[in-house]
Amino acid sequence: MAPTLNDLLPVLAELSGDRGRDVPLREVAARVAMSPHHAQRTFRRLVGESPKQYQLRLRLETAAVRLVTTDDRVVDIGIECGFADHATFTRAFGRRFGRSPVAYRRRSAERSGPGEFSADPGACIGLYRTPTTRPTGPARPARSARPDRSGATRPSIQNGAPVPYDIEVTTLPETPILYTTRRVEHAEVADQLAEMLPDVFAYVMEAGLPMAGPPLVRHNQASPAFVTLDAAIPLATPADGPADRPHIVAGTLPAGPAAVTIHTGPYHTLG
Repeated sequence: MAPTLNDLLPVLAELSGDRGRDVPLREVAARVAMSPHHAQRTFRRLVGESPKQYQLRLRLETAAVRLVTTDDRVVDIGIECGFADHATFTRAFGRRFGRSPVAYRRRSAERSGPGEFSADPGACIGLYRTPTTRPTGPARPARSARPDRSGATRPSIQNGAPVPYDIEVTTLPETPILYTTRRVEHAEVADQLAEMLPDVFAYVMEAGLPMAGPPLVRHNQASPAFVTLDAAIPLATPADGPADRPHIVAGTLPAGPAAVTIHTGPYHTLG
């Protein structure tokens, strides 16, 4: 059988976590038990870029975030992200983001404001599209929340796997976002998000906009066959969408009360 993206997931996770060096192709191939030629072709077919391109993108994204979120010296950031020297880092960064690391930091500082920044968005973009664990048996009823007689939230049973959700009611602040919208079939949600989120994320990184958290998805109008999705990146300060990409637009997540819970596990087991 031909390898699938799930077969590459362990090495993708390792490469995402090991951004301080350039892992050679022969080592990547050994980790997935393939010849270097086969690993190169398989990686490009399933991931959309070669192992070297994948690693370089994540290392540069990590460097870009550190330029925005820390006061570390540019040369130190470059070396710690796996570049041999300042000149090599500056050239690679300029090719990826269209400006030098110093100019990128200055542009981001001019646009930033109060708020906490997402410290590691690259990993979200690199791995969100595939599950981090695999199903080990038949699906069992999942649990959703319903209040008992005392008003406390307790799990109830729905389709899926059993997951005890702790639901908290909180007040969220208004958050500016950049997002893109599509109406998609339910079965195509994962594939569509695999295109939508990286598209918005790439522009945010290119423009040096400070992020206020990891990527997010808003599910809007839904029917038995279709759902309208907003794939968004939250920002620390408002920003306009790119003039040459009108499908990426500015908006806000309104302030107000929200029910918040955390689902741990593969997306397909989310009830």
